[in-house]
Amino acid sequence: MNQNVLFGIGAAALGLLFVASNALFTVSQTQQAIVLQLGEPQRVINREGGDAGLKIKIPFAQQHRVYDRRILNLVPSGRSEIVTADQERLEVDSFARWRIADPLRFYQAVGTQRMAETRLSSQLEASLRRVLGSAQSGDIISGRRAALMGLILAELNRDARSLGIQVVDVRIRAADLPQANQERVFQRMRSEREQAAAAIRSEGDRQAQEIRGAADRERARIIAGSFGQDPDFAAFYRSMQAYREALPAGTTILTTPDSDFFRFFESQRGTGQ
Repeated sequence: MNQNVLFGIGAAALGLLFVASNALFTVSQTQQAIVLQLGEPQRVINREGGDAGLKIKIPFAQQHRVYDRRILNLVPSGRSEIVTADQERLEVDSFARWRIADPLRFYQAVGTQRMAETRLSSQLEASLRRVLGSAQSGDIISGRRAALMGLILAELNRDARSLGIQVVDVRIRAADLPQANQERVFQRMRSEREQAAAAIRSEGDRQAQEIRGAADRERARIIAGSFGQDPDFAAFYRSMQAYREALPAGTTILTTPDSDFFRFFESQRGTGQ
């Protein structure tokens, strides 16, 4: 075999290898891909999983774009300044988790992950301003943060759906007042809590008065019934009440032995005879 034949075989092998490298590609389980022909999408690979592996395309005429199937993190570069419904300025540190749910729409709307993160960051900033801007600062700092994050997540997903993106989670890592405003806002929050506690105590006192009043009426009814059944007991009970009210502990009293006030002490029967 002469040198020209060997050279031809080598060139053919290199050509086949070059064609194969342009015709074959691999999609892993954590990836999804779109096959393009002259920039137009032809098919989607491994969107739902289970279709990973070695794939083939028309060499030179078709290209492919590979996207991640995993959940990705979006961390804005800085804090967002939010003016709340009670006109307080908050510095909010947030992040989101998202995934490419529709690679075809994702390719048509944004094309690349970097562009998607830019668009999603803008949408997150806008959602933070709309939702937190309609809430009280106390709710954002301590009260309804979880509910507010749920509203932001729902709003983000409405906007991100057109990009082929699903936002999985949104979190507010920190919502802080500027140092100059902290003491004033905390004092107002304390005042609001004290007012709420006072209202609860007032309601408790009112209910206690109603319970005591009902108990006193019931006691009076029972005593009145017993008075009608036993007049002697009624007279004795009234005298005992008079003793208790007129003679508190430590009282000294001077009276004649035959005073009618102490007539129930004159006889074991309590009849005064």
